Amino acid sequence: MSKLTPAVRAGLAVLGLVIAAGGAAVGLNQDLRWRAVVVYEKAAGKLPDIGWSDLGWMLRPGSGVYLAGLAETPNPFQVIENPRTTPADIEAGKRLFARACSSCHGDAGHGGPGGPSLYDRTFRHGRRPWALYRTITLGIPGTAMAGHALPHDDVWRLAAYINNALLGGAAHAESSATLHVEPVTAAYLRTAADHPDEWLTYSGSYDAHRHSALRQIDRGTVARLRVEWERQLEDAPAGVETSPIVRGSTMFVTVPPAGVLALDATSGRVLWTFSRELPQRLNVCCGPNNRGVALLDDRLFVGTLDAHLLALDANTGRLIWDIAVADAQAGYSITSAPLVVGDMVVTGVAGGEYETRGFIDAYDAASGVRRWRFYTIPAAGEPGSETWDSRALHGGGAPTWLTGAYDAQLHLIYWGVGNPHPNYFGAGRRGDNLYSNSVVALDADTGRLRWYFQFTPHDLHDWDSAQTPVLVDAEVRGAARKLIAWPNRNGFYYLLDRASGEFLLGVPFVRQTWADGLDSRGRARVRPESTPTRDGVLVYPSVTGGTNWWASTYEPELALIYVPTLERGSYFFASPDRQVDPQGETLGSTTSMVPGEGLVTSVQALDVTTGRLRWRHDNAPRLGHGQTGGLMSTAGGIVFGSDLETFFALDAATGAELWRFQAGAQIMAAPISYAVAGRQYVAVAAGRSILAFAVAPP
Repeated sequence: MSKLTPAVRAGLAVLGLVIAAGGAAVGLNQDLRWRAVVVYEKAAGKLPDIGWSDLGWMLRPGSGVYLAGLAETPNPFQVIENPRTTPADIEAGKRLFARACSSCHGDAGHGGPGGPSLYDRTFRHGRRPWALYRTITLGIPGTAMAGHALPHDDVWRLAAYINNALLGGAAHAESSATLHVEPVTAAYLRTAADHPDEWLTYSGSYDAHRHSALRQIDRGTVARLRVEWERQLEDAPAGVETSPIVRGSTMFVTVPPAGVLALDATSGRVLWTFSRELPQRLNVCCGPNNRGVALLDDRLFVGTLDAHLLALDANTGRLIWDIAVADAQAGYSITSAPLVVGDMVVTGVAGGEYETRGFIDAYDAASGVRRWRFYTIPAAGEPGSETWDSRALHGGGAPTWLTGAYDAQLHLIYWGVGNPHPNYFGAGRRGDNLYSNSVVALDADTGRLRWYFQFTPHDLHDWDSAQTPVLVDAEVRGAARKLIAWPNRNGFYYLLDRASGEFLLGVPFVRQTWADGLDSRGRARVRPESTPTRDGVLVYPSVTGGTNWWASTYEPELALIYVPTLERGSYFFASPDRQVDPQGETLGSTTSMVPGEGLVTSVQALDVTTGRLRWRHDNAPRLGHGQTGGLMSTAGGIVFGSDLETFFALDAATGAELWRFQAGAQIMAAPISYAVAGRQYVAVAAGRSILAFAVAPP
């Protein structure tokens, strides 16, 4: 024992007390095993936010604190729930608040001479149970907030009162009205397109048309669109990319980096909020993005930047379950909305800029138990593994970071797969690198691969195929076909048979200089001079792509797919002498601009079965930022889109601009449409706000 550190000695002492208190006479039973793991984790320095005294108390039988989750996810801010939340506990907490806190924060928490109001307040140190516990016991250094030396039970009761009476529980409500969201069944989701008053999935429907059958806003009324309401998203980063969903008169939006709001869809009034603590350090490539939620029954599902999948009560925002999908410290994250299929929640992961191994997961919606996982990089010996160097099989990227689509009749899930790693240098990953830069069709019950199509084998330009598949039924060459329409980041528009994966069509829709067309199987005839070099090569399209994750939309009456596009080139560099570092630095780089060359973003209307251009709406040429927002079409003959801070409406048949609005902040997301009480709305995220528009009376 003399060689043990003080921390380990303390841990063993705590563990001994736990075992003794639990009456374990012979060995450790299953319940005590995880307790031993937690104590070991603390002794090893992996639980710095929990003191030994607090841990010892919480591990005692009867404390009511269940810490088993710490054995798998050593983050107390996620795992620990308040054990003292009965009405009697909250009433006791109210008395404690009056005695210990009211002198600063006022008798009812509305603020006093020494402290701020606690109502409708953003807590910088968090409002999850463990965050409140720590704030009460430790105080906030550098402020007048001192720690309170109260018994453990009393701290929890005080936290319960603050959370429930002042903050409104896990969800703070601006009104006292009880929210009742009508449950959404799996069968109802399959017919989402038949319920245009609502927007029930990330793409509006399983076929990802992003098309609304609403007609109130049309060519004759669109000029009278006015802002009906605006909701600012507190603490959100600029350029929110969320796409709301609407059930009845309730809208749900994500607030990056880790929040969800329920809003009144007619006024923007906050009904409840949910926020979650994230680790202080995360390996996230491309911003703290979160693009939306999924809905089933009376539950919402949302992915997080630290690669967790959460289930929330749609009526209250209460956390129901929290599952660690992957290790965030290894570079995994979740940035887009899940997809509900039957009684499962399907999600992909981001992280292709790091040495990760992409996958697609399906979880039981009721319990959070994982049903299946499909890896986008095969294991050694599996079909497709021969397309990689063996050393790249465990860290070759191929992320799955954007929401897929689903065909209920074929029972297939379609998901886009991103770039291989490292992005611009392929000597360490020779081969096609399956299934990077592909679409995979998976059996919804098992996750088994039914077919795949690779758009860009052995990608050297970071041209993710992380676009949402658009499922279309149309006639091709005289035969009715089930199709996938795919404007790809590599600059080609593809048409595939979605039952078999057969390649039917591939034509460029923007300037491209990397390939001499496609062969009969859809494989590009790559020009050798497009390969990145140490000195750099100029290639079109740019690293951003001819399009990106920005949503396309399909208008079935006109058989047109509308695509947000970007005309621009990039210089691509390879650096074979530079190693990949622990932070995921890639071998090579790219310029975002060509000197002296501007860029043009456009909306293109393409014939869905031929890829022929019907019309094109160009935005003003510019230097600098090459991002744009997604699109939505309506049965009123309108296509909604954006460019920088401008939100606009185009004639779906001709491309003529019919209306525009200066939002005052950049629009990165795609709009949605819904109706409440017979009135149609269009909503879109702009900057740090959600804007909702409706037609003003004549």
